[in-house]
Formats: sequence, structure tokens, C-alpha cells
Amino acid sequence: MDAPILSIRNAELCRGGKNDAFRVHLSELVLFKGEILSIVGPSGCGKSTLMDVIGLLLQPQSAEEFGLTLSCGTSYRSVHRCPEPLVMKLRRQHFGYILQSGGLIGSMSVKENILTASKFSDRPLDLDWYATLLRILGLKDLSSRKPKELSGGQRQRVAIARALVHKPRFVLADEPTAAVDARLAEEVCEAFRQAAKQLEATVVMVTHNREIAERFSDRILDLGNATTSPVSRI
Repeated sequence: MDAPILSIRNAELCRGGKNDAFRVHLSELVLFKGEILSIVGPSGCGKSTLMDVIGLLLQPQSAEEFGLTLSCGTSYRSVHRCPEPLVMKLRRQHFGYILQSGGLIGSMSVKENILTASKFSDRPLDLDWYATLLRILGLKDLSSRKPKELSGGQRQRVAIARALVHKPRFVLADEPTAAVDARLAEEVCEAFRQAAKQLEATVVMVTHNREIAERFSDRILDLGNATTSPVSRI
């Protein structure tokens, strides 16, 4: 089996304010290149916390291991101890994010929305990969349109393209099909799966739709199952 590209063991962090603070323990999580992992479970079980940790948006106060290996061969055994400017650079260059609402900028065209990720990642744009994304996601004839001229499924495809255009190592998707109906959800997920697999990106997707998770994921992590969940409150 390939070596993991992200490995977290025995991490602890605090969340909340002074009056509602709580501690979270993450026993172990390992991610491999090119896999699609779905995180399921009821509200409040730790899905958002886990996503924030994986995406380097929330750093644990302590961890036995928080290892990250990049495509260039660079490895960090304790990325949670790295200075914030370096962590920000890692997020920009090696992570793509897909929000539940899509998060498109209304004043920009489809093309402009997609290319913002490449611009802020400080990485050169691969025009061939950009064209491939448009083809896979069915956006080839929509590049000049504004978000208000698109359907819900089309807007989510643009959000997916924006998350993938700078060739990230990881893609984090928060309920990427919540804003579309069941038929469109399957179409969006299939296009998403094809694009991510071609890029060999590791995808972590939070979803309440277990059917979607079972159909399009390589692995499912159920945080609602106390016997298998790696996340627990202390």
C-alpha cells in the first residue's frame, strides 16, 4: 500500500469560547493519495472540526503526529508546529475548498471565478488542465456567463472547477450537493469524482447523504458511530 500523504495521531484541540469551550481528541486519521473519503454523522458529532483540522484551518494544541507529504516530495512530520505564514502558503498551494453554497463571486464570469484560485495560489495556470476541467464538468460553453445565469448544478460545478484548477493535493468539500436535487446531486458528484481522480487529488467530503457517500466514495468515516469514530470530546 502507498504511504499516507496525511497522518494524524492523538491530536487534542480546544474549541468554543470562555463559557462554552470544549476539548476534542482525534485518535487517528490516515489519508492516501487519490482516495475519496466521505465523512458522515449527525450534527454536532465533529464533522466540521475534523474538516478544519485536515484543511489546516484549525491547528491542534498537541499531536503525537501530524504528518503531511506533498507531491514535490516535501514532508512535514509536525505541520501543526509550523509557523502560520508557512501554513497559509500550504493551504493556498495544496488545498482546494468547495463550500456548501458554492461561494461564487456574482460580479465575475465563470472563467474569472475559476481562475481566482490559480491567482491566489501563486502557482502558474496550466491552460490544458483548465480546458480539461471545463470539458469534464460541462462548463465549456458557459465561461462568459455570470453565476446568476446558471442553474444550481452549474454553479456547483464552477465551484468544483475553482477548487481543482490550481492542482491541489487535497480537496475539501462541505456538503457539495446540498443545494441541488437528488438527480443533479448524482451528476455533480460523478463529474467531481472524474475530475478529482484524473488529478489524483485526495478528496474529503462532508455529507448528510449516505447514499451519495456510498456510491461515490472509496471510504466512509461515520462520526456518529462511537465505536469507530476517531473524534471524541473530552
